[in-house]
Amino acid sequence: MKTTRREFVRGLGFGGAALAFHGCAGVARARDGSDSAAMAGASRVRDLIGAERERILAAAARAPSTHNSQPWRVRVLAPDEWTIGADPARRLPAVDPMDRELALSLGAFIEFLATGAAALGFDAHLEARPGATLAGADLVRVRLSRPPSGARGAEQLDRIARRRTLRKGYSSAPLSKDDLAALSGPLGDRALWLPRGTKRADWLADAAVQSFQRQTGRDAAQQELARWIRFSDAEASMAADGLTPDTMEVSGLAGFYMRHFMDAGSVGGKSFRDRGVDAVREQAREGGGWLVLGAQDETTGSLLDAGRAFARMTLLLRDRRLAAHPMSQVLEEDPWRAKVGRELGLGSPQFVLRVGYVERYPEPVSLRRSVSAFASLA
Repeated sequence: MKTTRREFVRGLGFGGAALAFHGCAGVARARDGSDSAAMAGASRVRDLIGAERERILAAAARAPSTHNSQPWRVRVLAPDEWTIGADPARRLPAVDPMDRELALSLGAFIEFLATGAAALGFDAHLEARPGATLAGADLVRVRLSRPPSGARGAEQLDRIARRRTLRKGYSSAPLSKDDLAALSGPLGDRALWLPRGTKRADWLADAAVQSFQRQTGRDAAQQELARWIRFSDAEASMAADGLTPDTMEVSGLAGFYMRHFMDAGSVGGKSFRDRGVDAVREQAREGGGWLVLGAQDETTGSLLDAGRAFARMTLLLRDRRLAAHPMSQVLEEDPWRAKVGRELGLGSPQFVLRVGYVERYPEPVSLRRSVSAFASLA
C-alpha cells in the first residue's frame, strides 16, 4: 500500500520533542563569523580577555534555555569585569510573555559561568546592578579574581560539556534515597518530589499532557516554535541555536525526512500538532516521578536564583544515570499555570521536571553560538 505524506509525517514521532525549556548543553557547532566584521569582533574580545576567560564564557553558553534560544548578552568592560544581560531579540513572547523563563535561562548561564570560572581557578564575584531589569543590557556585573590558591576542578567543565536533556527511554523504577537527596536535598523546601503512582504525580502527568495540547493548539505558540526549529543541517550550522532533529531525538529515516522535506510551515500542520500530543502522552507515562522546583517569589532576583539551582542540579544527572526533562507548558498555559502551586502545595513553582533512570546516555548534540556571537566590548 502506498503511504501518503500525511501518514508518513504522523509516523515520525517527533512533534512532542520540541518542548519549551530546552536543556541540551552539547556540541558547539557555532560559526565563528564568516564575514570580516564578525571575525574582527571575535579577535578583539579574545585579545582582551585571553583564552582562559574565553573558556569561562564558552562554558556559560552551554546553559539550558527555552527553545535553546540562548538569550544572553555579555559586555566586556575589562579583562576581569563583564556585565550580563538579556538579548531582547531572543525573547519568546508567545510562550513566555512575562519573561519568567528568560530570567531562568539567564540564571542558568550565570551558574555555569561561576562554575566554569571556579574550575579554571578564578573567583567570580556577582553583583546585581541596582535597579536593573530584564529589559536592560546590564543585569549582573561579574568581577573575576584569581586567589593565590585558586582551586581547579576540570571534572566540572567536563560535566558542563557533557550535560544533555533526554526525552525518551526513561525507566519507571523509583529513585534511590541517595539520588533523590542529591537532586532535591540542597534545595530544601523549594523542591517537591512526586513519586510515580501517587495522586499528585498522576494529576501533574495529566496536566502536562493537557497543557501541551492547549499550547499546540495556539497558532502564535506554534509559529514561535517554528522560528526556532532548524530543520536542515545548513540552517542549523548558520544559526547555531534552536532545536534540531538531533536534539529532538529524531533519527534514521524520520530524521532524514525532517531535514530534507520539512520546513517552518510544517509546524503549523495538523499532523505535526497531533503527533506532538501523542508523543507527550507517551513521555508523561515514563519516569520515576516528577521533581518540581520553586522560587521564593517571581522577582527577577528569585528567578535568577531558581535558574542557578536548576543548572546545578543538571550537573549531577549523568553520573547517576538520571535524566530530567522539563515539561514547561504546564507553567505556561492557563488554567494550569495558576493551579500547579495550589494543587501541589508549593509556592511559586518554576520548573516541572520528569525524572527517571536511563540505560543509554548519548553525548550532547545541541548547537551553541560562539563567544563572539554574544560577547562584545563595551
